[in-house]
Amino acid sequence: MKHSVYYLFALLLLTACKPTVPKEYIQPGDMEDILYDYHLSQAMARQTGGEQAEYNRMKYFAAVLKKHDVTQADFDSSLVYYYSHLERLKDIYTNVNERLEEDAKMLGASVGEINRYSQYSASGDTANIWKDRTELLLMPCPMMNRYDFTVKIDTTFHLGDSFMFQFVSEYIYQSGIKDALVCFVTKYEGDSIIQTTNHVSVSGLSQVRIPANRENKLKEMRGFIYLTDGNDHDVTVRRMMFISQVQLVRFHNNGKNEVIDVPKPTIHKTDSVKQLNNDERKQIDSLRNKAFERIRNRPLPPRSRIMSNGVAPRNHQSPQRR
Repeated sequence: MKHSVYYLFALLLLTACKPTVPKEYIQPGDMEDILYDYHLSQAMARQTGGEQAEYNRMKYFAAVLKKHDVTQADFDSSLVYYYSHLERLKDIYTNVNERLEEDAKMLGASVGEINRYSQYSASGDTANIWKDRTELLLMPCPMMNRYDFTVKIDTTFHLGDSFMFQFVSEYIYQSGIKDALVCFVTKYEGDSIIQTTNHVSVSGLSQVRIPANRENKLKEMRGFIYLTDGNDHDVTVRRMMFISQVQLVRFHNNGKNEVIDVPKPTIHKTDSVKQLNNDERKQIDSLRNKAFERIRNRPLPPRSRIMSNGVAPRNHQSPQRR
């Protein structure tokens, strides 16, 4: 009983000492609600497409701020605070992502492309084999703009496997060009390497497909996600990219799954000149002689059209090709 009292006291002390968000900033619960409505509004704006989508994006965001009785200045200053407290922002986004998924299920949405592979076993023909972080936050500044990963190769990988790397991204940009580079490098026995890249410039589901190699076994797999600054080096502009539901789906080649073949490289040999026999050489020489004979028998143009140096005058018009 005595130890339980000490434990309870220590727990209360830790809770009391946990730093809170200053009252001049939007509190985590309110920030979660604002970001939740923000991403709903941005998804609606993307449905319109074209230049109208950009106009609706700004219009809908203004409506979200008005709904929560928050000014643009309040939101920006709070975003600056959470920008420097990434763990809190990450927790907020985790809750936002869960709410969006629950709403989709309540509206009768299907499992979706991002979750359809989670039900498969890692030893099956189709499986999500991702074992690294499933959520991360990137910012276009040093030490925060890149996430590198390596996939461990084991006995569950087979010859002819193909892969699909996918995730859901959400941008929060005050201004600037949204651009993230996703790169996946696969190395096979014999030191053959395949590099697959893709640019992500909008929020939503992103996929990178890694083709299969039927000739060589997989030896190494690695990659990265890099958030560029869009040639805008202004550090006062807040730009963030939240990535969630990261998956790496592996497809075994069992005759049912579609496998993309890797084209074999063209190998040029120094001794690849074809050796001709006497009959082939006589045939080529005969064709060459006939060509020269046609040139010799071709009538020359009138002398008045040719200058003394053999060059036609400037006003001479060559016959047009039909």
